Amino acid sequence: MTWTDSVAREVLPNGLTVLVERDWTTSTVAVVTHVKAGYFDEPDEWVGIAHVLEHMFFKGTPERGPGMLARETQRIGGYLNAGTIYDKTVYYAVVPAAQDGLERAIVLQADALRNLVLDADELSREIEVIVQESKRKLDSPDAVTSETLYQLLFRVHRMQRWRIGTEEGLRRLTADDLRSYYTSRYTPGKVIVSLAGDLDVEHALDLARRAYGDWKQPEVEVPGSPPEPSQRLAVRRLLRGDVERPLAAVGWRTEGALHEDAPALDMAAIVLGDGRASWLARAVRTPGLASYVGCTHYTPVDVGVFELSLRSDPDRLEEAITRSLQLAAALGNRPVDEVELDRARALFATGWSRRLESADGRAALLAQFEALGDIGLADQYYDAVMEVSADDVHRIAERYLRPDVACAVIYVPQRMAAAWADDGWPPGAPSHAGPAALPSRTHSPGLAVSEVRASQIVDGIYQVPGDGADLLIKTKPGVGLVALGLHFPGLKNYENAESAGISWLLARTALRGAAGMKGEELAAAAERLGGTLGPAVGPETVGWAITVQADAARDAALLLRDVALAPTLADADLEIERDLQANDAARFRDDMYHYPLHGALHQAFPDDPYGLPALGEPDQVRGLRPAALREWAARLRATRPVVVAVGDCEPRELERAVGVFADWGGDGYRRPTDPPVWNPGRGEETRDKQQTALAMAFPAPTAASDDRFVVAVVCSVLSGLAGRLFDELRERRALAYTVHASGWLRHRAGAVLTYIATSPEREGEARDAMLAELERLTREPIAEEELERARNYAAGLVAIRRQHARAVALEIADGWLLGTLDELAHVEDRIRAVDADAVKRVSGELFDAGGRAEFVVRGAG
Repeated sequence: MTWTDSVAREVLPNGLTVLVERDWTTSTVAVVTHVKAGYFDEPDEWVGIAHVLEHMFFKGTPERGPGMLARETQRIGGYLNAGTIYDKTVYYAVVPAAQDGLERAIVLQADALRNLVLDADELSREIEVIVQESKRKLDSPDAVTSETLYQLLFRVHRMQRWRIGTEEGLRRLTADDLRSYYTSRYTPGKVIVSLAGDLDVEHALDLARRAYGDWKQPEVEVPGSPPEPSQRLAVRRLLRGDVERPLAAVGWRTEGALHEDAPALDMAAIVLGDGRASWLARAVRTPGLASYVGCTHYTPVDVGVFELSLRSDPDRLEEAITRSLQLAAALGNRPVDEVELDRARALFATGWSRRLESADGRAALLAQFEALGDIGLADQYYDAVMEVSADDVHRIAERYLRPDVACAVIYVPQRMAAAWADDGWPPGAPSHAGPAALPSRTHSPGLAVSEVRASQIVDGIYQVPGDGADLLIKTKPGVGLVALGLHFPGLKNYENAESAGISWLLARTALRGAAGMKGEELAAAAERLGGTLGPAVGPETVGWAITVQADAARDAALLLRDVALAPTLADADLEIERDLQANDAARFRDDMYHYPLHGALHQAFPDDPYGLPALGEPDQVRGLRPAALREWAARLRATRPVVVAVGDCEPRELERAVGVFADWGGDGYRRPTDPPVWNPGRGEETRDKQQTALAMAFPAPTAASDDRFVVAVVCSVLSGLAGRLFDELRERRALAYTVHASGWLRHRAGAVLTYIATSPEREGEARDAMLAELERLTREPIAEEELERARNYAAGLVAIRRQHARAVALEIADGWLLGTLDELAHVEDRIRAVDADAVKRVSGELFDAGGRAEFVVRGAG
């Protein structure tokens, strides 16, 4: 199959490569700057410098001072992002295509790429920000576990280094060091500029020639990483820390991206650990040995890592790791059948298409393969993966995935006894040859569907007749995907302190079996369609969702119907899923971002479902009984759902998909409408963490209020790379890496949430600075230039989000339930109509410091 025939490629005389592809299905354009320089290009004395330079990319040029790149991009209505990894640094700019968006974005990106100032004072402040980022990583159990695994797998290669650098090493870097790295690594021959979206190809090429063609920077030979010795050793490392539940990473060193074994290793990772019908899910998660288990194969250029990751209960960790290792080895002992390979191929194809849904995803994928040698490698790689045979998987598993050369990192709570004696690693030979073969049935039995005829209700959204369900469809041309969502409103609003988490428990347990199918059959049926059935549980709705290839939309809808209408809900399944959810609920406390934000909402709504933990409290979840779950399922079946299908196929096919719900029979189970009482106050706890996370909540209007558009603009004034909070708390004071404000608007109430993570000793300064910026917005009129920028940014984010079918489907469901569906086509216009008086008025109503709810997770440092 070809994915690159429509791509224009040109190498400029200076060596810079330009890629251009038109995508008429989006209203955005992306400028992706791919620099072939990352952690592998750092000598030992400069560890972390690639990432530091990524930060300095936004710090100014002779023509544009610090922060101006972000401000001017937001004025266009676009957003910026960047990322550094082992073999590359990539800069993303995504903007609306209208009003010369591409030309303006290229001018900005080219200036930053070519003309960085690298001011010593700016570097000094930014180093403090990056130190905070490094502390955030140390507070992330998943990051610590995975990067420690890399340290064990590689003894010489630069892959083994802590990639962000250490605090001590970062503070040693100077502006001269940065300048030396910049001038030697950021040269035209090492840069790929990839442009995609709603653009004219020839015009885009001409813009690139003018922006980059006269860039003169001599090429410098940069020594890469020393090669890794061929010997592979099994090593285990035990870590202890302030974590609620243990987790582990097990891995093997493999080969690079262009090695002939890479496609088979990628396919093996899908067979083994992608989806609920994977080997690991069926043999480790389904019996309750781990609440999460997954598998990846990562290949940055010349090396590779095949990694298993899992989260388990203290009593089952050893068994979970042993079973996972045995399954990996079993791939080399038992042939993978064609049903399993078909499932893996379908998941791979859908994942590939989802990467191409957005302009920046498309541009980044093209640049990735061009950096490997040629964009045509994208087509070759796709075909190679789809052609992997059972013999190929067997061969590479036998060669690479042996227990005797596996490395493992186990991260356990401080109080937990040591897992495994040293002589217990690696575990013994496999005790079985993997889970039973998957059944061949591809979906549930067919359902007779009467002829339906959709009628347009608003701006390209159609309603399909249904007696007990609201059925909505919208065509979205693109990459051959359809997103389906089944949502039941109101049910979650009836949870209380004793039943908190029951909606999630129902959504999870229903996936363990329905309509006469076991959980693995249900999962396999969905995954052979290219999608994964997953819970879609929000603050006010319960449901399930799936994204599949367009020709599988109706079969996927049948599976959604089976899960909702006929879940098995066996006692044994409930017992296992209840324990897994309780473990996930405990582990939520290790999330130093979401947990503090939830703490602020809990402080604000202590006795309302809005403030309850989504998964419940661990001990309380374990007390949920089968009768309660079945009563909850009966309530769900009595509820009138909204079903949404959005995707790249004919309207008639979308009608046929949602038509399977036409006879649902729900009676419109009513959801509460009374607004909850807002409770200002403060909560806190202390953890053995590097940072203190401070979250605040301020009462805001509801999601259907006209002021929701003003809230969007207010949050844009405060957040983003050009926002006031970013500018004052991060750029000027270097208090944090992460700081932002966001709207949390719901049916009965709303909030504006603010967040910052900083060093424990600077908590008071962070709080005072945050409150001062919020108060200033209530007191001082906003300048027209800043207002225009915030409006365009907020409106642009709407267009950028709508590149994805799943996001459009969620937006339609919310609009239907809130009664705002007729306004969806006008959201961007409503945002751009917000004036300075409205910003000041709503800010004054929002940011009453005495009315805030606050929660602090205080690090011990």
